[in-house]
Amino acid sequence: MGKWTFSVLFAATVCGISSIYAPQPLLPLLAATFGLSQATASLALTATMLPLGLAPLAYGFFLEAVPARPLIGASLALLALCTGGLGLCSDFGWFLVLRVGQGLLVPALLTALMTYLATAAKPSQVRRVMAVYIAVTVFGGFFGRFFSGLAADALGWRLPFAGLGAALALCAAACLTLPPDARTAFSPIRFAHAPEVLRKPGFLATYTVIALLFFVFSGMLNLLPFRLAELEGGYTPLRAGAMYAGYLMGIVTCLTSHRLSRYFDGPARSMAVGAAVVIAAALVFALPFQGALFASVFVLCAGMFTAHSVAPGVLNGAEREHKGLVNGLYISFYYSGGALGTCLPGLVLARSGFGAAAGLLVVAAVVAAVVAVRLDAVSFAAEGGPSRATAGRRDRNR
Repeated sequence: MGKWTFSVLFAATVCGISSIYAPQPLLPLLAATFGLSQATASLALTATMLPLGLAPLAYGFFLEAVPARPLIGASLALLALCTGGLGLCSDFGWFLVLRVGQGLLVPALLTALMTYLATAAKPSQVRRVMAVYIAVTVFGGFFGRFFSGLAADALGWRLPFAGLGAALALCAAACLTLPPDARTAFSPIRFAHAPEVLRKPGFLATYTVIALLFFVFSGMLNLLPFRLAELEGGYTPLRAGAMYAGYLMGIVTCLTSHRLSRYFDGPARSMAVGAAVVIAAALVFALPFQGALFASVFVLCAGMFTAHSVAPGVLNGAEREHKGLVNGLYISFYYSGGALGTCLPGLVLARSGFGAAAGLLVVAAVVAAVVAVRLDAVSFAAEGGPSRATAGRRDRNR
């Protein structure tokens, strides 16, 4: 795979992920523009997260035997229209409709991108390519937030959406230059197998941990611009965008996940450690200082991506037959937790204040940590057997 191909695919990934998160630092501006409450403005994220939680399973029924390259191009073109259209909205209802459209398109784009990368790379390079891909998605999460804050601060909230729409259109055009991919069969998802997968040792617990952690993650990052407005120094789009710089910590964590897993004596303990770090992040987030707010994002991303970077690997290693369903369930749990995180803390904030909203996030993080610690005692029906920690305990008990 040539450098140009990598560049196009990774640029498409950054732009696609950016389109999801671009409104987040602008929520106070959207609330003021459309005359909304904080909780209602937060629906700008929920409207995209909710389809992201449901679409991966639904796509399993019709993404069978579809070449990846045309799907990438079509998804990018439609996503460009939806994203650019956000900047033209004069009514929040239409804004939400376009956000739902983005939530339906992004899973198709990311599925096709991952498939193209996996089939185009040499077998010996697949793990490395996918590790870089995950890091690129993390960068996209940061870039979308920072770019929208920077651009909105200078030229108004509509410009970031116009800019991202244009970038997505350029990526769609660039996809026409990519070499055709091999015809790839997507295994259709059979919902009848879902209970079987969820009953496997450790699976439901892992899904629950990830859903809870992404609930906390999305809740903190959604509350951040509103909290910023309450603290000394106040809110500006640029200041809010810069607050997400801690997201870059996720790149380091993703690229070192295998070493971290070995250091923590297995993936289950890595998830438990990640959950414990998220608890610390939620506690720091509750402190009434902008510096604490800024630092909490670094801590949050370190914990979240410590867990997120190892969980898919352990689930896929433990399941030989239904990998499509395993991954579809993972993405659905992940983004469903995120969808709830974008709305429930906002409702609590509106009714009971920031202390109660922060308390909800701390409780969710604690529950995730408890489930993750219990998970450490579970043997996955894995390709390589139980986790190293569990195996070690068994050896000592003999």
